[in-house]
Amino acid sequence: MKVLFATDGSDASNRAGELLARLADLGRTEVVVLSVNDFEVALRQASAHHGYSSEEGHAAASRAAETAAGGLHEAGFGDVEVRVVEGDGATEIVAQAEQGELVVVGSGKEGWLDTIVLGSVSSSVLHAAPCPVLVVHRAPSGDRPVRVVVGTDGSEGSTHAIDAFAALADPARCEVAVVTAMRPVALPPGGAEGGERVAVEVADAEQDAATRHLAAASDVLTAAGFRVETLIVPGGPAPAILDQVASRGADLAVVGARGLGRFRAKVLGSVSDRVIRHAPATLVGR
Repeated sequence: MKVLFATDGSDASNRAGELLARLADLGRTEVVVLSVNDFEVALRQASAHHGYSSEEGHAAASRAAETAAGGLHEAGFGDVEVRVVEGDGATEIVAQAEQGELVVVGSGKEGWLDTIVLGSVSSSVLHAAPCPVLVVHRAPSGDRPVRVVVGTDGSEGSTHAIDAFAALADPARCEVAVVTAMRPVALPPGGAEGGERVAVEVADAEQDAATRHLAAASDVLTAAGFRVETLIVPGGPAPAILDQVASRGADLAVVGARGLGRFRAKVLGSVSDRVIRHAPATLVGR
């Protein structure tokens, strides 16, 4: 898999690099480390050096990229390409992503890859990248396997997310649970004639669909070498996924999302956006 790892040298970026190193199958993952000398980088350098300097900004971006590449080398990756470019952070990351299969970004408040809010770089990349995006808040602690909750609803987005995870991750270093949500079916109000029968038929159809979604996702992951647990969870998809993330102490959620475009529907509220807000890390497919 070809991975574009965007870094600005912040702690958030470092955590993203840690998760990438813990998760990836080293033998089949190619990494390009990208750092962008954009306004935020230059502004930090201006504050440190008492004056704006594009050269200092470029040097800082280069140091961030080289440090990240060095850490990946130490983790066991082979050749790691380093790219340093000038421009707007989100725009350049999305442009470079055209050549990759997955973008990895950190999310925190200390750099241009900041928290998932309106206008942030990581949010803009998430909504505009042409490939799946892995957004990292926290890296796993200790040396245990990476705990992963995969949410599936049979959509194209969740299929792409599952495919990306299977292509990236090392089965020997992951514990995987595949989850699908099923909302309870309510009886029609007023006890309408035949309502109970209809409700049972709808519930059976929902159960059958959930079972098919789990089987399809499980087949993909099992074929890739993962051992998986599958379960149907009652309720809405975002709460179901987040409940499993919390109860399992999971490090990563894998979900699908519709492509929204960078300048459309930036207000959060979709399933993937809710999961991204609260999960330690989220791989979003589109």
